[in-house]
Amino acid sequence: ADHVRAHVDLGAPVGSSSLLARERLDVSPATIRKTLVSLEDKGFVQQPHTSAGRVPTNKAYRFYAMHVLGRGNAGHVFGRGDAGHVLGRGDVDDATVLGVLRHQLDAKLQQVSADEIHGQLAEIIGDVSMQLGLVLAPRFEQVRVDHLELVRLAEGRMLLVVALETGPVRSLVIEVGTTADDREVAGVSVRLNERLAGRTVWEVRATVHERIRELGSGFEPELLRAVVDEIESLATPPRDALHVAGARNICVQPEFRDATDVADLFDLVEHREILAGLLSDREGVVVTIGDENERHELHLCSLVTASYQVRGAIGVIGVMGPTRMPYDRLVALVNYAASRAPELVS
Repeated sequence: ADHVRAHVDLGAPVGSSSLLARERLDVSPATIRKTLVSLEDKGFVQQPHTSAGRVPTNKAYRFYAMHVLGRGNAGHVFGRGDAGHVLGRGDVDDATVLGVLRHQLDAKLQQVSADEIHGQLAEIIGDVSMQLGLVLAPRFEQVRVDHLELVRLAEGRMLLVVALETGPVRSLVIEVGTTADDREVAGVSVRLNERLAGRTVWEVRATVHERIRELGSGFEPELLRAVVDEIESLATPPRDALHVAGARNICVQPEFRDATDVADLFDLVEHREILAGLLSDREGVVVTIGDENERHELHLCSLVTASYQVRGAIGVIGVMGPTRMPYDRLVALVNYAASRAPELVS
């Protein structure tokens, strides 16, 4: 843990002498060197070249992150200051850093309006963490469907209205090559409600094919296929559900000096529907490091996220940055932000 913290703060390979001076360890340099060799043999550190110190591997970061999560680090916070200046400093204690975070978050959040809250929260998280701030607006997978209604708009076009018990009404325009009349459309609406109303969005999405098959052949198959396609999209986060801020924080990190690595990463960030999909399955506090991330564009990165709930809908707050990050403080950061989010969003 001492070696990881030193490398996170310095951003350079750490040798025995600098580790001894920095951490004030009550052991000899020879003992530290022997320990580092042992850690290298076990895959926790590596040496970029023979004359350099050592850097942690993803295995070491995972061990450290598990230690942080095992402590239940939600951050007891107090104090004031500028979090962006102290978040990565090893000479400032956690309580001070987290107190700075709380003060900065609370002060800035008082200045935003409700319809801007997700974007503003992403900016604040990015500024405070000095990483890429991510906020996925609440999704309604666990909210129950109140009722559904099909309305014929014009030849070949239908409006599917999905009303949830809590949350927004979704209106989806369906393009169909069918000549179904009003009676048949109304009949489909009735049968859809019989099979889907009262179930969660997740249940509807997961079982819609089976439930629609129960309707039999008495209804226009093309219309039913179109309805199924639209219902399946209900639980998929739209592009504008994800708010991203702090790109400049990534660009100045030494790990991203290679223009190709940065280009690949930001190409993924630009495709927000993909990134939103990756975040949508993360519930609770989740830390993924390097190649633990599904997409190859994220193999140089870590993601630290925490979920929150608003009237049964689940959102996600997080940070993205190089694997060299202060996991203890960032876990506490997103945890605190997630604890505030329900009050702010609602």
